[in-house]
Amino acid sequence: MIKRVLPIVALVAVMLAVIPGSMSDALSQNGMRPEQQILQVPPPQPIVRQPAMKRYEALRVSPLDQNGARGILWNLQQYSSFAPGFDKVENIDGRYLFSSPHDPSAVFDIDARTGSFLLNYGLKRYSGEGSTKNLPSAAQAKELAWSYLGRTGYLPKNEEEMVLAGIGGLDLAVAKDGKTGGPYKKLVTVRFSRVLDGIPVQGPGSRIVVHLGQNGVMNAMIRNWLEVKAFSVRQKQQKSSKVIRRDIAERLSRIAGGAKEILDQNAVQVLYDDGLGIIEPAIYVTAVARYEGPGEKGVVDIPVDFYVPVLKSSKADFPFKKDRGIKSPGRDRRQTIRKEIRPMQTGGDGRSDMR
Repeated sequence: MIKRVLPIVALVAVMLAVIPGSMSDALSQNGMRPEQQILQVPPPQPIVRQPAMKRYEALRVSPLDQNGARGILWNLQQYSSFAPGFDKVENIDGRYLFSSPHDPSAVFDIDARTGSFLLNYGLKRYSGEGSTKNLPSAAQAKELAWSYLGRTGYLPKNEEEMVLAGIGGLDLAVAKDGKTGGPYKKLVTVRFSRVLDGIPVQGPGSRIVVHLGQNGVMNAMIRNWLEVKAFSVRQKQQKSSKVIRRDIAERLSRIAGGAKEILDQNAVQVLYDDGLGIIEPAIYVTAVARYEGPGEKGVVDIPVDFYVPVLKSSKADFPFKKDRGIKSPGRDRRQTIRKEIRPMQTGGDGRSDMR
């Protein structure tokens, strides 16, 4: 084990060398997330012990009861030319889950505490063979999604924080007479992410996703975006360079300790939004773990990525922490909604947005 860990520690030391610009220069385009490539965010300064660092907490909102949740659903339905009846409602772990007897894939899932929600009008009418007619172009999709958010009142209070993260689509295969056809282009997906003080926000929160169907009609939407208040972070509240190097090395050793070698290590300062009301500075690390392949296959490369908190006393619910049992709509891969739709392809970042 010692022989495996030492190369990782050595590489981490190089990766986190506190030299102006060294962190940004080490970043490869392949290792960056789609929103960073599209935004062309200016390279950050050295990520350790920045005096101007900030953290954010969500503003308090009144919790929803069932009538309040249904009122939000009713308001959203007024802006759609097609909306199935969501007759059944359940309260599951602090979330109201509305479903339709007419389409098992249709669901409205809203967090009573935060108001974050997932609305999906279902794929029943898109289940036939062939691609959807009159899907909007990428430029049209962005404008339609922005307009829909404006008309429903779900644009962020500070619109400058919301940036285009990517435009993709939902492709589905259709089974008929024992044969599978496709995949067919069914929906166009528009994803928005957040930037605060020039730093990209990642994680399950601070994202809005709109799915558009025939003639640009909205078919599904995820809104996990809380208004926040900023707090300054003093240097003594931040981890030292040495501690951060140690944390990265430990995480790499735990995740890829059995790897033959670690390649393409990159790190960048981001803000991590846990989707529960906390946004904190973090280091996003990507790497490739190379393992001995089975038989004569030589080697197998497995990409790995993770976050390391920058604050000594972190309040955010990072992925490596024990799940607190609060599941937000459209949160991340740890959550499974019972009426989940799994597309064959995603919007470009490896995640399904039909959650």
